[in-house]
Amino acid sequence: MKHWFVLLIGMRLLGEEPQSDSLVCEVSGEESKIVQCTYFCERLPYDRNVTFEWSAPSILEDGRVRTILLEAHHGSIYDFRYYYGLEPGMWTVRIRENEALLREVTFEIRTEGEEEY
Repeated sequence: MKHWFVLLIGMRLLGEEPQSDSLVCEVSGEESKIVQCTYFCERLPYDRNVTFEWSAPSILEDGRVRTILLEAHHGSIYDFRYYYGLEPGMWTVRIRENEALLREVTFEIRTEGEEEY
């Protein structure tokens, strides 16, 4: 079985607090690793639908669009994908509310043999 790792580009530093209106993607977990993307936003007094768009490097079926309800007065929302099995290459995650693009982040998934030391 191939092992994968992710190189996150433009992510927050350890210990740094996320800013409102930001998108942070991180790898977490030990055996069942996930890539979790969290959108931090202003707390508003009404519910909103937030859409996560995961764009794979080349295999369209690996991408995903998922709309999640962000409840009133909440300041963050997240979506995740299982780390193992994601196509290697450059991934893009976009956050939309209605049709408006709010944030976008790009990161790279590499195979174990491509690791840089």
